[in-house]
Order: sequence, then C-alpha cells, then structure tokens
Amino acid sequence: MRKTNYLSIKCNWINIPLYALTAVLVLFSCKTPEEYFKNQIKEPVELPYNQAIESIKSKEDVIKQNISIDGSLLPAQDEILLQEDLGRAFVASIDGWIWKVDLTNNQAEPFVKTPLLPGGMVFHPKNQDIIYMCLSRGKQHNTSLSDGPGIYELTISTKLIRKIGTRVPIADKTKEPSNDQIGVFYPLGKETKIPISQLNETNSRNVEKADDLAISKDGERIYFTEPYDHPNSILGVSSQSKHEVLTLGRNGHLWKYDLKDNTASLVAHQYTYLDGILLEYTQGEQESSILLNELSKSRLIRLHLTGDKSGKDELVIEGLPGFPDGMDRDAKGRIWIAIPVERSKLITWLHKHPFWKRLVLYIPESLQPVSKKTAIIALSPNGDIPLYYAVHDGSLFSYIIVVVPGKEKLYLAVYQDGFKGFVTMPYPNNI
Repeated sequence: MRKTNYLSIKCNWINIPLYALTAVLVLFSCKTPEEYFKNQIKEPVELPYNQAIESIKSKEDVIKQNISIDGSLLPAQDEILLQEDLGRAFVASIDGWIWKVDLTNNQAEPFVKTPLLPGGMVFHPKNQDIIYMCLSRGKQHNTSLSDGPGIYELTISTKLIRKIGTRVPIADKTKEPSNDQIGVFYPLGKETKIPISQLNETNSRNVEKADDLAISKDGERIYFTEPYDHPNSILGVSSQSKHEVLTLGRNGHLWKYDLKDNTASLVAHQYTYLDGILLEYTQGEQESSILLNELSKSRLIRLHLTGDKSGKDELVIEGLPGFPDGMDRDAKGRIWIAIPVERSKLITWLHKHPFWKRLVLYIPESLQPVSKKTAIIALSPNGDIPLYYAVHDGSLFSYIIVVVPGKEKLYLAVYQDGFKGFVTMPYPNNI
C-alpha cells in the first residue's frame, strides 16, 4: 500500500514540474510584450452588454443571406468613398492602393499607389475632385520614413498626392481628466494652435497612426483620430491593436489640422482607442460636437465643441457587443457602425480580473481565441437608441471595418487579409 502511494506521489511530483516546464518553455518561445502594454494595465473594469441591442439582434444570419460579393479583383478594404452620382467609388485597400470601382458593372481597378497604407477617406465638401485620407504603416519599418503617417490630399483628376501634415503637438500626458470627464478635451477656441510649418523636434512628434478622419462642412478643418501613439504603430487588426484593446490604454488622441490658417492642435486625449468619428451640427457650417468610438471600451461618446455643454464629454451608448470601428450616417441621419470583431466573454472577464492580462500578453496571437463573428449596428440619429443589429458568423469573411450607407444599399468594407470582393447588401426592411 505504501509502495502504491509512494509511486502515486512520485508520479504526481514528476508531472507538476513537467507541466510547469512546458508552460515556461511556451513563455520563453513567445515574443516578450512591450513594457508599455504591461504598464498600462490598471484597475478592474466592468464592461456591460447592452440588453436593448441584444433584444433586436437578427435571429438569422441576414448578412450572409442578403449580401452580394462582386469585383473579385478588389483586395480587402479599410474605407469606401462613394460618388454614386458619377457611378463610381474609391476604395482604400490593404495592398497600399486606392482602387476605383465602377458601380454600374462592379468592376474594380487600381487607381493610385499611396506612400503608406490608406485608411479613412473623405471628399472635400466643396470640391469633389479632392480626397483627404489617413495614411499609416501597414507593417514595421526599420528605418525612418520621409513621408510618415498622417493626413494627405489626393486630387482625383491628376492623381497627385500632397502631404497635409505628419506631425502633431506634444501632449501633456500628466494631465488627468477631471472627475466629471471621460478624458481631457479642449473645445472650440480653447485649443492651442501651432503653425504646421513651425512643428519641430522640440514642440511636436510624428503621427504614429492616423486612423479615421472627418472634415467640417466649410472644408476648413480636418479632425482625425490616433487610436494610440506607440512607436511604429500599425494600421488595422494586428497583435498590437489586440494588446491595446486588452490593456485598455488611455492613449487615444483626437487632432485637428486647420486648412485655413495651416495650424495643428490637440482636441482631445486620455481616451481609450479612439477610432470612428462623425461631426455633428446644430445649425450652419460650424460643427457643434463630435461623435467618437472608444473601440476598446465598446461604446460611443460625444465631445461638445460649442453651446451650453462646451468642453464637456458624455457617454452616448455603451455595452456594444463588439469593438466599434468605422461609422457613417445615412440620408435619414441614422448612424451605421461596423463591428469587426465581437467582444468575447473571455476579454470581458479579463477586464474584471486584470491580474491575468499580463500572462495573456505572452500568448502568441495564433493561440489566442478570437471570434470570427462580425456585425453591423444602426443607431438613432442621436446615437442613443439601437435600431438594428445583425451578425455574420464569419463563414464568408471576418472584420467588417466600416458600413457605408448608399442611396439604395449598404456597402461593407471587409478588412480580412486575403479577402477579395466588393460587398453590398440591401437596407433592412425592419428599420
């Protein structure tokens, strides 16, 4: 009897080190995460699920049932810019090209190669021959870039690309939000403007990741989001962006380039992963507030630029079922938001138990459980009432990165590496 117990104990004693040794070997074989990801892990955070959104979820995969996939040459995309009156669209693709799509026959062709990976794009509101776009790294670069991430201008008729700005003022990261604020925000007239020509190594830094942008109705002010400012940030879904989502770093910046006086200014910072952006107006051509997606916290926020709430930020809707990316308005004012990846119960649990996040940072990306489900959501014009929610199971594609409302249908930009096609679907009948 003693011999049996002894052998059992001995075997257990042997097995424990073997499991531990295996774990150690796995950890040593993994890439060590950057220190800033470890350091920005803070207190527990509870991210809810919005029951009003869950209650309107389509019971079937209506995206899969109703989409059309055309233009088999078109690579995966980050943005779709429509000119339906001219029968065409311009698409920012992950191959580093702006593609042109003929909307009549859905034929796509490369239009112009960009210095870096193109992201968000908008037309000049008073000159449809001009596109403003975000450019960022699509991969790691070992040497400094002569034309780095930032905002660029494309003239369609000539295919000429002009740099607007690739530097931004240095932000005071020691400044904390007040108790009644989500982040640090400077409303219209309170921002510090610096001439773009005077931005230097002392008073500014390079843009690390220009993600999405919006332009004022008068065409004079470009606002753009920088989700985080880690060195050599990469556009798109990457291990870097996943680590930022996991650790909830407050590194999101909102910048403004004033094209009239050629200045750069910080509008907001100390937010988490700022991504999609929309300008709002009460009257005239002066923007009154800004809607922004805080992607990693699965919510939509508003910054008040003018009016009685000037300088205040507020939560519009939280508990989104995934990580909100690009958003746009349709002709009725409804807000369409893309959900590239659903928020798993695991990451929601990790936010409540941040101790375990440090270990997860060491797990190779290929071994991390990531849902293939991707979704689209429609909200009321104010953004606080969910109107529509549909999920695709990922069997055709993952990573819907933006929903662009057209006159008669929705255009879905798919960011999945290796995917090809131009994806559209009719407007749902039930909204």
